[in-house]
Amino acid sequence: MSDTNSRLSEIRGSNAIWRPQRFFAHRLQSAREFEHLNDGGGLAVDFYPVSRGAPQVRVEGGQSRTMSLWHTQSATGFLTVPTLEADLFTIRFVTSGQMIRRNWRGEHAAMQGYATFSALEDMRNGEASAGFSAISSTIARTSLLASYHALERKLDRPLPVLEPLTSIDTLGMRALLLSLEQMQIRLRDVRTSEDLFFPLLEEIVSYQLLSVWPRAPAAELPSAGNLAAAHVRSAIDYIEAHLATPLRLADVAAAAGVSVRMLQMSFKRELSMTPVEFIIERRLQHVHRDLCRESHRDTSIAELGRRWGFAHMSDFAQRYRRRFGCAPSDTRRDMLRKVEYSE
Repeated sequence: MSDTNSRLSEIRGSNAIWRPQRFFAHRLQSAREFEHLNDGGGLAVDFYPVSRGAPQVRVEGGQSRTMSLWHTQSATGFLTVPTLEADLFTIRFVTSGQMIRRNWRGEHAAMQGYATFSALEDMRNGEASAGFSAISSTIARTSLLASYHALERKLDRPLPVLEPLTSIDTLGMRALLLSLEQMQIRLRDVRTSEDLFFPLLEEIVSYQLLSVWPRAPAAELPSAGNLAAAHVRSAIDYIEAHLATPLRLADVAAAAGVSVRMLQMSFKRELSMTPVEFIIERRLQHVHRDLCRESHRDTSIAELGRRWGFAHMSDFAQRYRRRFGCAPSDTRRDMLRKVEYSE
């Protein structure tokens, strides 16, 4: 394996070419077959054996100009190393065995029942164990960003940061895995370029990914002391003190000593959000915090939502899912599971 790792810098500058392939199937059972795939496979990664015995690896899938999808099985394990300087994200659902993913900051192990999300440029290599099986996909950043803008209708927003490792035991994540599995089967059964449905399926999967994949905790909002405008600091102090009570923008602006228009302009300039968006964000964070606390386990989700100003449960559920990537019930279930494990 040391010989393989020594090639990392060479591989980064290789002439490997990503190319659309409606369907591919590779059975790797010798070092020569690994070399043949790496030389002409046109994939985003190269494959290397890791065992002393005869390797047993099967890779089957397809790829378009913006997305690839493949199923990998191996009785012996293998190593993958990125071959491209491409702005791609990799999604992987591990269905058996485990994979250790190494980047330039450390390593993370994903085992059966977990999924990973990472930028290809951050990845050094991935080492799959014997008995490994996974459904994997890559998607171009530009394509995912376009889907995010279409989904949210917020063209000025960057992509949200998704969790690099997450369980697949929520309904949304299982549905996403099922969609990828069905697309992979379609690749095998429909091998012609006349498949008019595949581009639509790609788009739908992108929307699913953005809707159900848990988002990493947002960076802390700027503290009042770090804001340039004193009236914004005053407005934030007022909002925080009255977050659990009815709030009017006129009252917030009056407490800050400015007009409502000036308040709105200053929030956009300082925080890149409106005062209303700030209030909603802070209230969602409080609901999320309460759902994660064992002390609130007997308080209904509806009651916690109403406590922080969300009277309409359907609107609250949609906002919560967009913000945290899961339903409020999923957060409550995760908290209860952790409590059970600790007892």
